[in-house]
Amino acid sequence: MKKNPPLGPAPWTPVEASPEGPADRVLRHLADAAEPVTVPDLAAALGVHANTVRSYLQELTRAGLVERGSIPSEGRGRPAHGYRPTVQGRSQVRTGDPTFEEYQGLTSVFVQHLSRTSSDPAQESQEIGRAWGAQLARNADHRRPVSRLAGGEAAEDADEAAAERVVDLLGNLGFTPVERPDDLALTTCPLLELATAHPEVVCQVHLGLVEGALEHYGASRTTAHLEPFIEPGACRLALTRAGTTPDSPPRSAHDR
Repeated sequence: MKKNPPLGPAPWTPVEASPEGPADRVLRHLADAAEPVTVPDLAAALGVHANTVRSYLQELTRAGLVERGSIPSEGRGRPAHGYRPTVQGRSQVRTGDPTFEEYQGLTSVFVQHLSRTSSDPAQESQEIGRAWGAQLARNADHRRPVSRLAGGEAAEDADEAAAERVVDLLGNLGFTPVERPDDLALTTCPLLELATAHPEVVCQVHLGLVEGALEHYGASRTTAHLEPFIEPGACRLALTRAGTTPDSPPRSAHDR
């Protein structure tokens, strides 16, 4: 008898530590940059020829890890082309990433403690998640300007900018978010075993984390709704803006 695929995301495991290749260096430099980076700037920063940089960018683009767009010119003239990592690219977290280690270690410690001692573990976990999400948003190098890539890259308002940054944060934490018209599919979970055993704690921490990060980034009209283990291969996260109706579905963070 054919088994149905399990509900919920797959376990997330960080990339094994290994000598960093040249394409990895390009991707890391793009991820660390506050704005899209041009080929000349990449070549100068990495100390290689521009044609070499282009070959690595083509490789990363084919793999879906990097995207290209136009950077508006300060004055007259044709806009330059810049590169930035995609959400998938930002999800290529390296072993030893301090954000992930902090996240995994902290969560693992208090999950079982709250499950044993709290009279309302779901509510308490969500509150802890909010505080933690705000701290991660402050400390994990996500306070970067909204991308200036042309074609929908500048956020219309603070809520859209906040949603874009939260997607980046979730990618760096190992959730591998996939944007869809009405929601985000969180396709991996860095704490799947704990979440399966204690969803009332872990999943509420994750919801609170999103809420805390949204608030820190200045979202005032966006609410988060998390449906854990709701579909094969993913949990579902909706970031809904006030005033959204069925005829005007919520925009994803990178709508063009």
